[in-house]
Amino acid sequence: MEKLVLEDLFKIYISCIDSYNSKILQTINDKYTIIDKAMLAVYLYVKILEDRKENSVESEEVLINYLLKQTIYGETGNLALEITDKTKIELYKKVIDELIIEKFEYKNRILKKLKYNYKIVKTNEYTELLDFCENVANLSILNSLSRRGNLDARCYLEEKEKNINVENLDKKDKFFKEKFAILTKIKSNKFEETEYCNLLEVALNLKDVYRYSTLTTTMPENVLFHQYIITVSSIIFSQYLNNELKENIDIYKITLKSLFHDFGEYKGNEIVTQVKNYNEDTIKMFKEIEDKDELELKSKIGTNLYDIISNYKEGAEGYISELLDKMFGIMKLWVEVRIYGKQYLCKINLFYISS
Repeated sequence: MEKLVLEDLFKIYISCIDSYNSKILQTINDKYTIIDKAMLAVYLYVKILEDRKENSVESEEVLINYLLKQTIYGETGNLALEITDKTKIELYKKVIDELIIEKFEYKNRILKKLKYNYKIVKTNEYTELLDFCENVANLSILNSLSRRGNLDARCYLEEKEKNINVENLDKKDKFFKEKFAILTKIKSNKFEETEYCNLLEVALNLKDVYRYSTLTTTMPENVLFHQYIITVSSIIFSQYLNNELKENIDIYKITLKSLFHDFGEYKGNEIVTQVKNYNEDTIKMFKEIEDKDELELKSKIGTNLYDIISNYKEGAEGYISELLDKMFGIMKLWVEVRIYGKQYLCKINLFYISS
């Protein structure tokens, strides 16, 4: 791989790390970030589209732009403000769009080969669906904080649940059926019975599963955030391959593969690679554990999403996503060793390269 492309991927990786700082509801929350909420929203968005067996250029564009936009929050903080004066919403959106475009222009100036191909998408049925999914993701995070004993989060959650008004949904909305089902279940305290809730809980579990198992690192990296990194880099790298090298990579397919590639680790079975691959017996044992966990996923999140997970490595898209997965493992070790001085991690550096 060309050296300049590797340098760009590393810059993208560092940028994602910097972005993973902005919290939601900062006065009551020191756990969940803007990107965590965005990932929950994206999983819900994808599930609705996949269950409908629907994807279009428009829906893919909305998804990709939304994922790329999250990298801006490390530089700007939380831009998802609640506007009291509803007449100012369009002005607010215009200012935010201009700010984000300006930030991406700066990011692209420091890249040599790769580019953030972000563009403003006008409000449409898919942007509105993603906004809806973001609101549900916010409720899920508040619920998680509440269950952990955060009384302020409980108050926020109760207030937001009071404001759920199913009657306000537009019956002409393309996604009325899905929105109605979700809001009705939330309102009746039966949301936990749905695959939507199962999906969000799996994603929340991945937030608490840290990569490299029990190894102490200066810069912890959980699986949910890792999947975000791989997804963003896969999108940008694949666009480069298509535009510059005339490849034919399916951007939506590689986005889905990257988003779900480590979903089988939701039960906390993130095993350090050199332990997993120690010998044939350990390879077989951990493969059986992972297969069992993934099968449980099928009953939780449904067949469509499970098929994405089980077929992750197939095709050029699977190959590229897995390649980047290995590369960012090495980059992670480089940061720890070269920047933070964690010399003991050198022991596993060569293993990652060889595997």
